[in-house]
Amino acid sequence: MKTNPNQGQALFQTLLDAFNQDWQTVIDLFTDDAFIEYPYAPSIGVPARFNKDNYRAHLQSILPQMPGIAFSNVRVYPLQQPYTYWAEVHGETTMPATGNLYRQDYVMFFTIAGNQFSSYREYWNPVAFLQASGQDNLNTHLIKS
Repeated sequence: MKTNPNQGQALFQTLLDAFNQDWQTVIDLFTDDAFIEYPYAPSIGVPARFNKDNYRAHLQSILPQMPGIAFSNVRVYPLQQPYTYWAEVHGETTMPATGNLYRQDYVMFFTIAGNQFSSYREYWNPVAFLQASGQDNLNTHLIKS
């Protein structure tokens, strides 16, 4: 079975657009048994893995902190394994609480089932979030080697 690159590209773009709508629009793009992972998130006190219900609560908290995030340089790469993709994207927004510019380069790995995400892993730099959110003492948040 061959992966349709347009299917992954279209669903990923729908997800990026949904981040600027509301949490419900985002959550509807995931299967009921989906899992969402942020491997670097524990370094700033956020869980590394969410089920759909936990992800809903996370979105309700985080989306208001990053309104109107503009995405650019969107690239989606279909893999040999069916319905599996890598993606890269740059995001920017001004955080309302601080007025600081948040800039982030993301790398995502995801699988889809039908027209929904069944797994989604997002890699990002925790330091960029901490700086934009005005947290001055970065060393208290970073994992010690």
